[in-house]
This record gives sequence, structure tokens and C-alpha cells, in this order.
Amino acid sequence: MKWDVYTGKNWWKAALITFGVIIGIVSLFYTESFLKELRLEEERKIKLWAKAVEAVFLADDDSNLSFYSQIIQDNKTIPVILTDQDGQIIAHRNLDIPEINPKKYLAKKLDEFDNSGQMIENTYIDGKTNYLYYKGSSLLTKLRWYPLLLLGVISIYMLISYMAFSNARRSEQNKVWTGMARETAHQIGTPLSALLGWIAYLKEQYPTEMAFKEMERDVDRLSSITERFSKIGSHPELTDTDLSGTLQQTVDYLSTRMGKKVSFEQDISLELKAKHNPQLMSWVIENLVKNATDAVEGRGVIRLTAAPLEDSINIIVHDSGKGIPLKIQRNIFKPGFTTKNRGWGLGLSLARRIIAEYHNGSIALIESNSEKGTTFKIVLPAAL
Repeated sequence: MKWDVYTGKNWWKAALITFGVIIGIVSLFYTESFLKELRLEEERKIKLWAKAVEAVFLADDDSNLSFYSQIIQDNKTIPVILTDQDGQIIAHRNLDIPEINPKKYLAKKLDEFDNSGQMIENTYIDGKTNYLYYKGSSLLTKLRWYPLLLLGVISIYMLISYMAFSNARRSEQNKVWTGMARETAHQIGTPLSALLGWIAYLKEQYPTEMAFKEMERDVDRLSSITERFSKIGSHPELTDTDLSGTLQQTVDYLSTRMGKKVSFEQDISLELKAKHNPQLMSWVIENLVKNATDAVEGRGVIRLTAAPLEDSINIIVHDSGKGIPLKIQRNIFKPGFTTKNRGWGLGLSLARRIIAEYHNGSIALIESNSEKGTTFKIVLPAAL
């Protein structure tokens, strides 16, 4: 597996998730064992309480009555309802009885306790039977929710940590890319100026040579690329509205530099008006077309169409190539992600940034498979 920025980011994400899951499992296990002990303790107390109630009912004298009554009074946390064998409520404890319609409230609570299955049956000497229904204390209920609350707090903490880490990493990467881009532009500037001088000299020496025209176009292209790199990190100005001209110039340059077996088709509507930066917009189109050229592997069709649609302009770049595997399609716009042996994986990431952040538009992968090829769509707001 190729290690890149995206792979490293996924590794940290997996590590954070794994850490949170481990903490959650340990917390759930520990809390559940504690809840089990607490439930057993409450069950023991309820059985003792039931015995005390039975003793009070069967007491022949008052010698131990105060002792049993004290046991009954000591239960201040566990809600209980005592009924006779006919289901009539005899007594209850630790319930917040409302002043309005208390009988209805008790009947509802009795059904609730009965459905929970926590009941103790007391059969007396005289053949009568009482039923003691009970439910876990409020403390038991709070502890039952505790691990979920803990997981929620851990999840929020992990999310904040991950976002902070991602933002810091992204900021650091942006600074590195900006520095590298500007330094590259600076380094290219000197030999580029020399090339311009040599071309001018050769044109004087060989005025009829046709190759110099193409050489000038390539040098102009290098100048344009250098200008793009020098502007990375600063907000570009949208100085042009003639989008048709920008697209046509880009297409004219690219179409002469493809293989003979690659068919380049175009359908660019005239008078497309959209505020844009010509250098950056040309770079986006060039990036998509070069990716399409790689996809067709020297033989196929690449089609670029641009047309107005209500208050926007749609630019479609389609190729008949092998397509992008489904499992990686959602990652293609992420910085550092690449399937090529060369390259930094920044092309589509920068293209999205240029279109979305600088031109208030959108770029998306519409379709990609081995049968129909790949289609990218750019939507730009039309100039009023």
C-alpha cells in the first residue's frame, strides 16, 4: 500500500476510533459488573423488606414489631408496591404520588412494575398471599445511563481532538505547498527569461522557421504556469468574464499535444460570461483533460462541452477511459490522494478549491465506470 498524506490521516482516524472503542468497552464492562452487584444487593434488601412486611402482618405481639417496622422504614430508595391476592394495592413506598388522581397513577405504576417481572410472592400461614412488586432505584437507573453518557463525552472529545489535529495538519500542509509553489515559480523564472531571449535571437537568425511559433506558445504556457504558482496562497482576482475565450484557448493548446489516437471533441457555446481568473480556470481544465488523457491510455475519446443553463454555466469533461474504481471515488478530491506512481495527489484537490472557494462554483464526479468512462461536471455562476 502506498503511504501518502491521506493514508496517514486515515491511520490517525482509525487510532482515535479504536482508542474510543476500547474505552467504551472497558467502561461498559466495568459498569455492567457494578450494576449486577447493585441489583443483587437491592434484591436482597427487597427480600428482607418482604420478610419484614410478612412479620408485621403475622405478629402476635409487639415485641419485635418496632424492629420489623424499622426495616420497612429503612427502604428509602427502592420503589415498591404491595398488593393482596386479588391485585388490590395494600401499601407502597418511594413513589412520587401526585395529588391529582393518585389511584390512576398507582395503577399505571403497578402495570409498569408487573411488566418488569420483578415480583416477590409472600404466602402466609392462613393461606393468604401478598405480592410485592419493585423496581430498581433511581441510583441504579442513573448508573445504567452512565456508560452511554461517558461514551458521548469521549466521542465529543475525540471529535474535537480529531478536528483540531486535522486543521493543524491542513494548515501546515498548506504552508508547505504554498512555499514550494512560490519557490518553484521563482526558480523557473530565470531560465524562462533566458528561453524568451534565445527564441527572439533565433527568430532573427532564422525568420522563416515555423517551429519558433510553437516554441513561443510553449514558453507562454510556462509563463502562465509560473504565474499560477506564484499566486498560490493569495486570493486571486476574477478579472475576466469571457469564459468562452479562456476555454477555447486552453482547448486549442491541449488538442495539439495529445496522441494521434486520442480524439478530442469540443462543443463550447459562444458568449459564455462568467467572472473568473483565466490562469486558474485554464489550469483546472488542463488538469481534468490530462487526467482524461491518462485514463484513455493513448486511445479513446475526450469530450469537453460548455453551455449556459439558466443563471449558471455547465462545463462537462468526459472521457471513454477505464473509469475510477468505486471504492476510491469518494477520495479523489482529498489532498495527497493519488493512484499514480508520480505526482503529489493535489490536482483535483486544488481544482475543487479553485472552483469552490475562488469562483463560488462546484466541481463533482458525475459518473465513472469501465463501460461508460468518466464524467466531471463544473458549475459556475453566470455573470449578470
